[in-house]
Amino acid sequence: MSLTKERHHDGASPASAGGAPPSRTATRRRRRGPHRWRTWERVSLGLSGILIFCVIVQLVTTVGYTDHDTLPVFTDVLVRFVQLFTEPYFYAALWDTLSAFLLGIVIATVLGVTLGVLFGLSEFTYRSSRTTVEMLRPIPATALIPVMIIIFGTGLGMKTILVVFASIWAILFNALYGVRNVDPLTKDMARTFGLGRFAVVRRVVLPAALPMIWAGVRISSTVSLIVVITLELLLGGSVGVGGMISQARAGQNDVLAAYSAIIVAGLLGLLVNIALAAVERRFFAWSTTTKEG
Repeated sequence: MSLTKERHHDGASPASAGGAPPSRTATRRRRRGPHRWRTWERVSLGLSGILIFCVIVQLVTTVGYTDHDTLPVFTDVLVRFVQLFTEPYFYAALWDTLSAFLLGIVIATVLGVTLGVLFGLSEFTYRSSRTTVEMLRPIPATALIPVMIIIFGTGLGMKTILVVFASIWAILFNALYGVRNVDPLTKDMARTFGLGRFAVVRRVVLPAALPMIWAGVRISSTVSLIVVITLELLLGGSVGVGGMISQARAGQNDVLAAYSAIIVAGLLGLLVNIALAAVERRFFAWSTTTKEG
């Protein structure tokens, strides 16, 4: 009793003096501290790298012995890049590229995950399809352009099909290996609790394989964007960001606009990667597969 009174007299509550567990708010603050520091460190390092690169390019184009007709001053390119956002055709071209990219990566994800899970669960299905898959996988998507133009024309459908063909493989194989890497003891334990085959796949196999599947989506998203812009470059015209580059250089001889569109393509890839990495850290931080992302 005397000890309790002394603690009350000193101004400390019994809970604090007795070592009661901290509140949820305090726990969250302690967890957010290191996470916020890592985020700011990542952002600051990335911005520093971009700034250093811009300074080097500016020095090369200003001080170096370069032909400004083919390699203009970097600040002039930046000014032209800002002007793009005031031109209506820029947004139409940006949407053409993004629509083909998004549609292609969504279809590739659905097909790749479905086939990857099927191959991972059924050894017979994988062995019977392996020869076909290994034959198709090395074919570059650009090699199919003439055939696709004959069949589907030069519209959104052709670009989407080629994007799906180019980007499905990383998703498929990551899903396959993700399913195969699930601990068999975990699946056996789920069956002992009365779960059927489909329930085991839905509640055990797929959640465990999701980090590897998402890693495949990140890889395929870069491939998809490259394929879309390359197709637009090869087809010419004014469709998409690639079409802007082709038309500015060949049709209008506007070197500044061409380099500005190249910066847009690079920023698109950067933003897509940042968005996918943020989703990965938010939902798959528990997985060792994605800790380095």
